[in-house]
Amino acid sequence: MAEVYQARALVTTQRSPGEPEEIVLKRLHPSFRNDASYVKAFVDEAKLTVRLRHPNIVRTYRLFKAGPDYLMVQELVSGRTLSFMQGLLIKVGTAMPPETACYIAWCVLKALDYIHRAKVAESGATIVHRDVNPTNILLGVKGDVKLTDFGVAEVEGLMGGEAGALRGTLAYMSPEQVLGLAVDARSDLYSVGVILWELLANRRLFAVEGGDSDLMHRVRDARVPLLSAMAVELPDYAVQVVRKALFADKSRRFQTAAEFIKALEVLAQRAGWPLTVDALRPLLGG
Repeated sequence: MAEVYQARALVTTQRSPGEPEEIVLKRLHPSFRNDASYVKAFVDEAKLTVRLRHPNIVRTYRLFKAGPDYLMVQELVSGRTLSFMQGLLIKVGTAMPPETACYIAWCVLKALDYIHRAKVAESGATIVHRDVNPTNILLGVKGDVKLTDFGVAEVEGLMGGEAGALRGTLAYMSPEQVLGLAVDARSDLYSVGVILWELLANRRLFAVEGGDSDLMHRVRDARVPLLSAMAVELPDYAVQVVRKALFADKSRRFQTAAEFIKALEVLAQRAGWPLTVDALRPLLGG
């Protein structure tokens, strides 16, 4: 529902404190600016993300209106989306090093741990991202891993669409999300599990060839092949961690991002993998 531009601020007096010269402008698409529901969603996203300050979340500096346009100023992350890198690796048939996949998932979970713990507004409402997928994960050329796009995020009692509305990216939804049921933090963690499975298996988990209806059924049923059958060289504990993340029954999954983070830290320690930017060197060309 928005267009994104790389931009340079020319008038320093209009910049917010800490706002750099090189930034991103996110503009509500002109076809939506007369639709009150889209305007509200865009403004709500800006009001939420401007409060979020975490090294693994793309920062929003401010929201403003210029003539008929609604715009937000965001952090520029020079690099590629995880989706781009994932597609490239699948195309050439080269799997991402498991330590790289582990580190990327660990960084995303750090961002989710922050937003799931955050309390916004006087009500202390909680946040669920609802659209954790490779397109919304940015890999910076300096080794940054950042989560972005809170356009369909749900803030209890404040933001979110109609009950039962299907919002997000189908192939990365949890079973409860695709069924239109209430979601909580565990839905976001399931999405990370899908991403981690795909990175370690070097293939899509829920391919889209059969159309949306077929895809919805496969996501709902959560029939996930064991990673041991896809990548035999993986440590057994890696297979166990990903399996736990992808149970259809959310009560059997990781219950918090902190729990998932701890499991990845144990995995990295056992396997001798670095949980630092060094794990990204194969992607950064270092």
